[in-house]
Amino acid sequence: MSFCSYRPRLLAAGVAAALAAVVATGTAGAATITVTTTDDGSVPGACTLRDAIAAANSNTATAACVAGDVGHDDIVFAPGVTGTIALAGGELELVEEASITGPGAALLTIDAQQSSRIFSMTGDASLTTTLTGMTIANGRTTADNDSGGAINCLTALTLVDSVVTGSSTAGATAPGGGVFTATTTLLTRSTVSGNWTEGYGSLGGGVMVVFGLATLTDSTVSDNWTEGDTAGGGGLVEFWGWFDATLINSTISGNATYGDASQAGGFAAGGNAFVINSTVSGNSTHGYNSGGGFTDAGAFSVTGNVTLTNSTIVDNIPAQGGPSINLATPDTTLLTATNSILANSGRGATPLCSRAIDVASSTHNLATDDSCGTDTLIGGAPSAFEDLALGELADNGGATKTHALLAGSVALDAADADACAAAPISNLDQRGNVRPVDGNGDGSAICDMGAFEVNFIDLDTIFANGFD
Repeated sequence: MSFCSYRPRLLAAGVAAALAAVVATGTAGAATITVTTTDDGSVPGACTLRDAIAAANSNTATAACVAGDVGHDDIVFAPGVTGTIALAGGELELVEEASITGPGAALLTIDAQQSSRIFSMTGDASLTTTLTGMTIANGRTTADNDSGGAINCLTALTLVDSVVTGSSTAGATAPGGGVFTATTTLLTRSTVSGNWTEGYGSLGGGVMVVFGLATLTDSTVSDNWTEGDTAGGGGLVEFWGWFDATLINSTISGNATYGDASQAGGFAAGGNAFVINSTVSGNSTHGYNSGGGFTDAGAFSVTGNVTLTNSTIVDNIPAQGGPSINLATPDTTLLTATNSILANSGRGATPLCSRAIDVASSTHNLATDDSCGTDTLIGGAPSAFEDLALGELADNGGATKTHALLAGSVALDAADADACAAAPISNLDQRGNVRPVDGNGDGSAICDMGAFEVNFIDLDTIFANGFD
């Protein structure tokens, strides 16, 4: 899907003005500031997270927090400081480059209690903010053009071992229910789930990236949604056409759009999309999305090229009969797929692909209809969904959920070995398990197709179910 018609609306939301107003900061120097309490505000004799950020911003001691230095500061938590920081004083604003490292997403929650955003990073776009080891929850903005319910970031953003959840924007042209970023965004072993936008033109229920690369590694974007009209990308939007979206060992699942003219249930990319050892499953659209020259897409819509490598694309259903995968400019872009599974179980009578897979650069795929072409499919024809023997999306080990291959699957030991061995797969599956394994018991170990490789632990289940 081309996002050209969205660009004026988004820029009208103040993105260009915000980027022009970022604050230039100095370089060199570093300080470590240790948070000693989960209280908000200022506490005598203690260093709160709010005061630690103030010390980093001003480079002066604040309450019991040591002074930050010009340049990068590291904010950490003292041993035993766990629990919930309930924000009572509004959002936390960072104006310099900083890393904030918590004890773990299960041990520390920063909760805005639906009363404000959690983090606002207003520093220069050349800087990087890194958030590690925390849950960022229950942020909320209500004004028009007020993007990023949990995080609004004008610096580059790296999110590691963290969760963003329960956050939203209510205003018009307020994209990014969970996260709004202006430039390069990296998610590593992180989850963005259960976030939403409500207003007209508010793209990206989970994540909105405007002017930079979006790369997810071992991460999940799930169960996010948009409610307003002209609000595409239920899970994630990488907006501008010069930049790419890359999924590595990641899962995009259960995201949705509900308004009209709101294409792309899972994600949308203005540049190219690379889906590597990843799963895109159960995303959907629900409004009227086929007017104005647009094509709806249940899984994702991409303006550039799409490259699928050992990935599993299952049951992504658009409301208006469009494809699961849409290439918005099919006359000038390619759909490339290798060792991948593209399937619909029949819940929606929709095609899988808006154009055929490129034959010259693709091989060894499985698909349940002929919309992706048949020249790259195993056996030269579509497969019945039942023959794929895919398990439900579940925790099968690893950082993200996957669809297991069950007994008798035609995907077992059916992949191209050279493609499995080469980068970026490098003989590993989405969970990090080693490929290949003899999954069909014929004495020859060959890679499985899709993101999941049956391993010896999985084989115990297969044999227990009668496959020998």
